[in-house]
Amino acid sequence: MKSVLRVLSNVVLLVEILVACPAARAGGEDKSWSSAEAQEYLDERQKAWFAFSSADRGEGETRTSCVSCHTVLPYALTRPVLRKLVGAETATEHEKKLLAQTRMRVEHWKELESEAFRLLYDTSDRKKKEAWGTEAVLNAVILAFDDHIQGRSWPSDGTKQAFSNLWQTQVQTGDQKGSWDWLDFNMGPWEWKEARYFGASLAAIAVGTAPGYYTPGTEADAGVTSFRDYLKNGFQRQNLHNQVWGLWASTQVDGILAKAVQKEFIDKLLDRQHDDGGWSLSSLGSWVRSDGTEQDTGADSYATGLVLHVLQIAGVPKDDLKIAKGLDWLKSNQSPTGAWRGVSVNKKRDPESHSGKFMSDAATAFAILALSH
Repeated sequence: MKSVLRVLSNVVLLVEILVACPAARAGGEDKSWSSAEAQEYLDERQKAWFAFSSADRGEGETRTSCVSCHTVLPYALTRPVLRKLVGAETATEHEKKLLAQTRMRVEHWKELESEAFRLLYDTSDRKKKEAWGTEAVLNAVILAFDDHIQGRSWPSDGTKQAFSNLWQTQVQTGDQKGSWDWLDFNMGPWEWKEARYFGASLAAIAVGTAPGYYTPGTEADAGVTSFRDYLKNGFQRQNLHNQVWGLWASTQVDGILAKAVQKEFIDKLLDRQHDDGGWSLSSLGSWVRSDGTEQDTGADSYATGLVLHVLQIAGVPKDDLKIAKGLDWLKSNQSPTGAWRGVSVNKKRDPESHSGKFMSDAATAFAILALSH
């Protein structure tokens, strides 16, 4: 019965796509999006982040910028992919600066509490602990993806050091064993207490992405086994946003989710698709805005881009009717600035302000990743 319903659903979706898309009806080209405008937006936003004084850490030649989950991490994941899409060989000055800063902090890991470097956050012992864990994960992700995009066969020395730092900061005992202490500012979806699972998923993705880094029987075995158990055992207790990241992690490191669990979750995600083809971040978790405003329930580009990117990594083909409809939604929702709009689950923000663009930074990056497959 389920298979019959899925066939009927696909037929209905095909009719909707044909009706909604004049190009499809006429046999013309698919909808398109502007990679040039997208890269201009991302580069301007990374430039703005480097100039954002509140993100400054350290002083003098060792001054760096905080690695934010909303702007910097998505930029690191996406900008090299965008370069390959347009056939550009050379990394941008912002990519080079970010990589240089990351390598410097990895190399001087033991000095990060000094004034010359400073932790990402050091206002209390609790925040210092969270900062150590969060940065260890983010550094490993950035350098692992750089090794991958460069086509290396083995991880660079900097990447190997980043993984050494990663294992040193992994929680070894208790209910959170296998995870990392994670920055909690009560700001979803990445910087609140429930984001610890997101952080562990990122670590797994880094391990699985770094070329030639992990094979069973190596020194990383204990750490991998530990985060594998943490992610597997905690999956069903997570909100959907965390589970999307857990699904991505499970495609990179074996043993996190069984194939049947992956399939069940993929079906659940597809069922959350809106009639217009998108997904909404507010439907992927339970967040309450601090200003008392209602959550936006319409489709947004961060949720849509993230879900479509991970579903394709998990093996759902881009010509699946629901995936195709979602990709068409993304192609239709790029703004004239080159960005895709994302919305905050924490408060209603002015979309033209610096902080109001944070979610759009992530949305733009993940829209590009979804469309790059």
